[in-house]
Amino acid sequence: MILPDNIEACHIIILELIQQVNTLTALAEKQAIIIKHQGAKIKELEARLNQNSQNSSKPPSSDFNKPAKKTRSALPKELKKQGGQKGHKGSTLKMVDSQDADNVIPLKPERCKCGKRLKRQPMVIHSRRQLFDIPKPKLIITEYQQYSCSCPECGKTNYGVYPDQTKAPVQYGVGIKSLTTLLSVKFHLSHQSISELFVDLYKQPINSATIQSNIQTASKHSDETLEHIKSELLKLANIHLDETGLRVKNKKYWLHVASNEMWTYLYAHKNRGRKAIEEEFLEIYNYVGTVTHDSWETYWSLKKANHSLCGAHILRELVALIEQDRKWAPKMLNLLIKLYKKNKGGKQIDRRSSEWRQYKQICKAALEEEPPPVKGARGKPKSTKGRNLAKRLLKYQEEVLRFSREVDIPFTNNQAERDLRPAKGKIKVAGSFRSVQGAQYYARLQSVFSTWRKHGYNVFEELKTMINDGKPAFLLNPT
Repeated sequence: MILPDNIEACHIIILELIQQVNTLTALAEKQAIIIKHQGAKIKELEARLNQNSQNSSKPPSSDFNKPAKKTRSALPKELKKQGGQKGHKGSTLKMVDSQDADNVIPLKPERCKCGKRLKRQPMVIHSRRQLFDIPKPKLIITEYQQYSCSCPECGKTNYGVYPDQTKAPVQYGVGIKSLTTLLSVKFHLSHQSISELFVDLYKQPINSATIQSNIQTASKHSDETLEHIKSELLKLANIHLDETGLRVKNKKYWLHVASNEMWTYLYAHKNRGRKAIEEEFLEIYNYVGTVTHDSWETYWSLKKANHSLCGAHILRELVALIEQDRKWAPKMLNLLIKLYKKNKGGKQIDRRSSEWRQYKQICKAALEEEPPPVKGARGKPKSTKGRNLAKRLLKYQEEVLRFSREVDIPFTNNQAERDLRPAKGKIKVAGSFRSVQGAQYYARLQSVFSTWRKHGYNVFEELKTMINDGKPAFLLNPT
């Protein structure tokens, strides 16, 4: 650049250049801020795109493609040998005594290879083989004939009395009512599939209205059992709470669960929060044991109960942060797994332990490492998922580590998730419940069936007794 000889002109050019430099510097700083925000947004979108069952709450069924990068499993898997484990009873087909067989067919030799007839020779049983099969299905039709006669004294006509279960000229019995209910609720068959099955097996179609009526009848008879389940749950030292989405009349509803390894109580409601509990399970507000959950805000309203947070949820969040190269995340993950292994080994820690202090140090380091909240166009500043997790871990340290300090407090909330999982199979078949009542019938009966199964009762026989106005063995033999 050639400068003019005039000093004043040179001064003007220098001032213009300084102004241009300042303008470009301000523009570069502004672009740097935009690039930083865009980089954070790209990382957030990449993390969302890379979500799977190992680093988020997404179910394994959503993992359509195997991740290119091997993801660390949240919980350490125990090394087990192939086949049945020690203590497993097994269900191998076993031979029964001959007197218990329905048919016994003797196979006696008639001739020797030399040609001698053996019919009159004394014979002994050399070996036995048994074939287990089912007979050709057939509906058993029972006809009740009502007789009448006139009284010789007064002349009044008297009639024989029909059994209570025969209220119409032709109807299905309690066995078919129970079977269709089980096929729909517990085994997730559609009404059309149940009808086709009855045609194939019994040559007798059964329509959708009849199946739904059978489900409704079973639900109405379940009141006593459900109340028993609720009362027993409230006596327990620890219960699991969770919820999952349902489609009811093409609208979002929620299926809530309170359960443990022996009891299951489910209820459907249009709300996910406190209103659902207040309308369907108000008694739980008096529960004084420990509730294990995933830190959903509603559960903190149970003021009388102790709380324990699901470790599996936290580990999945930490795995996602490890994939984003957060330095504090693997330290926290390793600490929680270390405490998990100690707990399985029968050891408990207290607040004075080195692990408790280490937990706090990692949380504080996380808050220093995580980017500060970003002020948006409106609303409160947005924090990263890592910062939100670190703040939650610090705030609820007592609840996160409760499993390591108290006996019989589980590390995860997997029990509740297992009790909710059958509903997902039902929704995949049905798509959506056609009515709110239908969803409620399902929740009530699934609660009963799950509890019966956990206690080792024959669900079909218990259901027949319940529909027939009897008292199931489950209620006659309280545990």
